[in-house]
Amino acid sequence: MANHENISDDPPYALPSELLQEVREAETDLRKSVQHIEGRYLVYRPTPILEFPAGAGRIEITGADLLQFLQPLVKSIALDSAEGRGKPPRKIASLKSVVARKILDFIMLEFEELRALICKDNKKKFPLSAKTTVAIAGLTHWAVDHMGVKEEFAKSIATSILVAVLTATKGAFCKMTAKEAMEALERAS
Repeated sequence: MANHENISDDPPYALPSELLQEVREAETDLRKSVQHIEGRYLVYRPTPILEFPAGAGRIEITGADLLQFLQPLVKSIALDSAEGRGKPPRKIASLKSVVARKILDFIMLEFEELRALICKDNKKKFPLSAKTTVAIAGLTHWAVDHMGVKEEFAKSIATSILVAVLTATKGAFCKMTAKEAMEALERAS
């Protein structure tokens, strides 16, 4: 008999549809800025978006990194309608990749400020779509003003941060204590 102690019975966390819409928009904008065709090849421009200190060096998040992180959430999966397989699978962000680790490292570095921005209006009875919009707007403004991110990329980094935070905490980031949220972020990578 196999040991199943580490297997969770909880279904994977599904990002809110409002956030997935923001992801689609951010991914489309990133694609236009980062990808181009040279001859018969699709080429990614080396587009630095954010650089921050980590350990003994610096970490850089590029446009291609964000595109790689967000793409799995927007890819459409064709279903065979003849077999009637019901709902399409949930779109889940992987936090195990090198790119996700960079984003999580940044979140941990700026945890207090990011938590304050994301959870700012969480106590109010806004509908989910308004909470998502408020959080992304706050993160976008902060990324431009405090981190020096170019405006054209600020929404993409803000959306990526919110996706990572909600995925790591299964949507409970603002309901958790700061310690619980940090532990969930550390476990996610």
